[in-house]
Amino acid sequence: MKIFLALIICYNAHASFLVKRTIENEIVSVISTKKIDSSVSETKILKNIRESISEKEKTKNIIYQEVIYPDHLLPAGHEKFIISNKSFWPDSEIREMVKTGDDNNRITITILGDGYTLNEKEKFFSDVKRMTKDMFQEVTFKSYLSLFNIYAIFTPSEESGISDLTTKRTAFDLYRSPKGSKRGIMPGNRSAIEKALNLVSANTDYPIIIANDDFYGGLGGRYAITTRSLTSGSMVLRHELGHNFSNVGEEYDGGQVYSGANFSRSSNVPWTHWIDGATSVNDSKFLTGSYVWQDLGKKDFELDFDFPSGEGYSYDLRLSSVGWESKDDVNVLLDGTKLELDGLFTEDRSFFKTVMTPLTTGAHNIQIQDNNRDGNNVLAYANGYAYPKDYNFTPNVVGAFNVFRDGGNRAGYRPTHNQCLMRDMRSNIFCPVDQENIWFKFLDRISLIDKMEVKGSIHSLTLLDVETISIKWFKKEGWSSLEEITELRDMKSVDLSTYGKGKYEVHAELTHPEIRKKSDSTKDIKEFKVR
Repeated sequence: MKIFLALIICYNAHASFLVKRTIENEIVSVISTKKIDSSVSETKILKNIRESISEKEKTKNIIYQEVIYPDHLLPAGHEKFIISNKSFWPDSEIREMVKTGDDNNRITITILGDGYTLNEKEKFFSDVKRMTKDMFQEVTFKSYLSLFNIYAIFTPSEESGISDLTTKRTAFDLYRSPKGSKRGIMPGNRSAIEKALNLVSANTDYPIIIANDDFYGGLGGRYAITTRSLTSGSMVLRHELGHNFSNVGEEYDGGQVYSGANFSRSSNVPWTHWIDGATSVNDSKFLTGSYVWQDLGKKDFELDFDFPSGEGYSYDLRLSSVGWESKDDVNVLLDGTKLELDGLFTEDRSFFKTVMTPLTTGAHNIQIQDNNRDGNNVLAYANGYAYPKDYNFTPNVVGAFNVFRDGGNRAGYRPTHNQCLMRDMRSNIFCPVDQENIWFKFLDRISLIDKMEVKGSIHSLTLLDVETISIKWFKKEGWSSLEEITELRDMKSVDLSTYGKGKYEVHAELTHPEIRKKSDSTKDIKEFKVR
């Protein structure tokens, strides 16, 4: 495990324990206690996240935590949950997908698969390779690649696929919820998941589970769950990892959880360091939010709405579907006029937008009609908005953009319009606020200084391979004052023989274009002696 926040090397340190637990109605339930290599001097909460974050499905308000304790502070009774450092699973196999350094100073991701039989082992590893490339070598998480070690663990299932309308015998008992939908995928056997994660010697910071299923579905929270879908698997995983990496809630309307760095209850937003000039407050109106999951083969969708008064408002319709394989599958009509849809037509889950349209004040009508009656045209949701003429649609502009709860009541504000993948599933980028916050969460866990080697009076640093890390060397004078040895600035290898015996410190600090806010997370300190 890695705990290096403003790290100071402590001698004669004791062992530490990583505790996984849940909290429901103030009742704490310990999942496991594991002895770890790194040591800390005080208790530190590593992860504090909703156990499950599912699309438009109410889940229990259970908090999942990971806490590291020094051995002398481990709460009484927790020793009963100590687990061994290694599990065994017949016919399992571990493969290293990305290795950038020592596990003790990397963000460790472990990818599991459910519903892959023994004969589908290579299919699983192929899916992992493809999705790892999508996630971590393309734009979304590319900035952080040098921070990751990624492992894949194959654990065979008796049957192929996951439980839905029929129950499958699989390693982790993943199942679709609600049944028959292309929405949430829930973990049925968490103890089996934890056992599988323990197969890898590294402590997993972020677990991922890929379901052997060709259609959309997933979950955020304790586990990031997605499917192997070629059209939506990586799209879902980006979003779910956004929850888990950044510890934030949703940005789309009608979500279950609004919290974290990307949410503000008022337009007095906390991310002004990303705003040039005054904060641009952008208030739209949420006119319709019909999350219907309606089979259009049985009944057309129809909705009446009132358009607001005032000058310059334009209407925007956002849709999500399952089974719309071509533009001829359905007709989307606004007041009887067909709208053109912008999006990917596929048998899988899809997301569409329409060209914004000026409307007159008063009553209007939306109709969505099945055009070919092939039996698989489903409308997931239809969200309608009214935008004022001064609304700022400029891509990547950071300001205050309102977000709505179910029923159309304003929940608060998000940082950008529709650029962030936490709001728009079709996007593959985060807003600058989320991007920066992920850096902070990662750097809370690892050190910028990989290691320091000493040969005689020569002290040499190995640093993380990230953009610019500045280095300053100090000698302690008196009880606490530090005096920088300015001629050694930004040198990774230094000879301290001419500076005499005593206590020294080396400070490393990260500057990066994706970080603007001052934070202790971007700084590391190593204290050492020259004898």
